[in-house]
Amino acid sequence: MKVQTDAILVCSSCGVECEHELLYPSDHLRASRCGNCGSTLRFSEHVYVEYAWDVAGRTARIPRRFVGDVFKGPSWVVAWPVKALRKPFSILREISQVTAFERRRRFRRVTRHKDAAL
Repeated sequence: MKVQTDAILVCSSCGVECEHELLYPSDHLRASRCGNCGSTLRFSEHVYVEYAWDVAGRTARIPRRFVGDVFKGPSWVVAWPVKALRKPFSILREISQVTAFERRRRFRRVTRHKDAAL
């Protein structure tokens, strides 16, 4: 999961060249948000589902990685308990990034709607 914050693109909504946030829940770009107007362009309607599949795939590969690390060098086994304790926090951070991306999109839309009514 990756959020790239320094991509300079031309916004399809406001037409301004500015920084955009790009959301990569797996290997592919799924959404972008304009830093100027806040409009979000989603390239997939199933961002949460695709993120869940990505997490499930990464989780399924853990036993294979563990066995591979054991054969590479037994010293890796010492680091695994620390990695196991850190993993829930990294998953929570990823989930908060995905939900914050969506939440900011909805918040900006509501704010813009309120301002138009005034």
